Amino acid sequence: MPSNGNATVTPNQPWTQDGTASVSPIPPFPESGPRVMPLDNRPAGSLTVRRSTYPLGIVLIPTGSEPSVSPAVLPIIASSGNQVSVTGDNYVEFPDGFVVWFLAK
Repeated sequence: MPSNGNATVTPNQPWTQDGTASVSPIPPFPESGPRVMPLDNRPAGSLTVRRSTYPLGIVLIPTGSEPSVSPAVLPIIASSGNQVSVTGDNYVEFPDGFVVWFLAK
């Protein structure tokens, strides 16, 4: 799954801890406003990210492979749908983590 852009991501706690992050898309991206999203450290694997659970999206950071700087530029997987299927391949393609961003409807 290719990225749809990039975002500057600033965690509100150390990268190794779950919490929240400020996420600002970098132009050109169809939406420009920053968002505060959940940040989740998790082992690589399959996951369905649902809009009903994460209305704005989520920052996913592979356990043990966190970004070395803060803020970090991470790729965005954008969707106008109700869910995004994440696979282990996404963690290989984006080893420092990535953002699932639900576009405004």
